[in-house]
Amino acid sequence: MKYILDTNSFITPHRGGYNPLDVAISFWNKIQELSDSSVIRSIDKVKAELFVHDDELKRWVNNTLPRDFFERFESDATMAKFSEVSNWAQSHGIYNNTAKRKFLDPTKADIYLVAFSAAYPEEYTVVSFEKSNPHNAGEIKLPDACNAFGARCIMMADMFRELEQTY
Repeated sequence: MKYILDTNSFITPHRGGYNPLDVAISFWNKIQELSDSSVIRSIDKVKAELFVHDDELKRWVNNTLPRDFFERFESDATMAKFSEVSNWAQSHGIYNNTAKRKFLDPTKADIYLVAFSAAYPEEYTVVSFEKSNPHNAGEIKLPDACNAFGARCIMMADMFRELEQTY
């Protein structure tokens, strides 16, 4: 099992002030260690989101993570799932148009993470700070979309517990 990190797995700890790069060195060293051993990965769509801002986090990602950390999203399997996920989001009755537009935004990684993990559910678990809220008409939450396609989505603390890792 590999863990695929959502964009907020980087942004929330650093930019949110919970584990900034200059203070929580052991946290970021653990992320590097797990990435070097190929236990954690992400996809190129997450990298694109991370690289929108030219800041310390972007430089850390660029200089620290292995070249193959960000897997290419596009494959026959992921593109087929992408179409399914897109159709699901567009036709889901509970979500309003704003929620659907946000989830389907091609510059955001969530829909790609769902499709990627749904294409390979035995291989990948999504890691995110988002919490399930299936009755929220205003936003399609990553855990809820993953759940709709039989893909796992867990919190970062749960990933560390499953891996029996501390930092």
